[in-house]
Amino acid sequence: MSDSSSRFTVAADDGVPLVAYVDGPADAELTVVFVHGHCQDSACWVGVGAQLDVSAVRTVRYDQRGHGRSGIGDVESFTFDQLARDLESVLRTLVPRGPVVLAGYSMGGMVSLAYARLHPAAIGTRIVGFALVSTAAGGLADAGVGRYLRHPAASFLHRAVLRAPRTMERSKRAGGAVCTMLGRRRSADSWLRMLGMVLANETSVVTWSRLLAAFAVLDEYDAIGALATVPVVVASGTDDRFVPIAHSEAIVSHLPGAELVRISGAGHRVLSESAVAVAGAVGGLLARVRESALIEAC
Repeated sequence: MSDSSSRFTVAADDGVPLVAYVDGPADAELTVVFVHGHCQDSACWVGVGAQLDVSAVRTVRYDQRGHGRSGIGDVESFTFDQLARDLESVLRTLVPRGPVVLAGYSMGGMVSLAYARLHPAAIGTRIVGFALVSTAAGGLADAGVGRYLRHPAASFLHRAVLRAPRTMERSKRAGGAVCTMLGRRRSADSWLRMLGMVLANETSVVTWSRLLAAFAVLDEYDAIGALATVPVVVASGTDDRFVPIAHSEAIVSHLPGAELVRISGAGHRVLSESAVAVAGAVGGLLARVRESALIEAC
């Protein structure tokens, strides 16, 4: 991944333009597709990519709808089914042939699981490995900071965003500025700094709100079984308060063959806080994929 990445625009199935970046040799035996998290963009994976030996790997990263340089689409389109269909559009357009490893961070991991649910026949035939980083298959609203997803105030927030998006956009950014200021204090918790980044970034309040509503009802546990035929690594920071490591442990409990990587002391910003550790987990996965017979079978 570099500043010289080739840029492409992929049309989603509803016409929304999705901006993607491609690196590596066109004839590489393996392609890694990086899927970013909520209120981020594809650049969040650059630090990890810089630590990987990708000389023989082609990499694709893209901005999900409503994020980065991609289009937004209809307000009702922010569902995991649609985000998974967007991923399919990226694969169909930019990786029409050959084996693929999906690497999803936070919301990106949830999208990868939704893809597996919608396209189970592709697992093992096209998708030959999964890296699920700081993510969950469900139950986000049952513990920790996620409990606020079902708080009565959340419903009020979602209604207010639909009725007065411009006013709520200003409120979101103001809240982000306050959290960022407080987060600069040496004694501040990392989750406060993370919240400041989420609120203050360029992702629209409509995208932010609609996806929070989707998180509250996330349930992709039925998709996990489809991953049993391919190598999987599940990685998480031990101090993650947004998506606690218990969610990663729950995924692995459904996948006995999966590798669990605990990144000591890291919070939810694990891609930037511990890029070397995440790259090690992904690199180990790529080695396992190459050792398997899956690449030759594709």
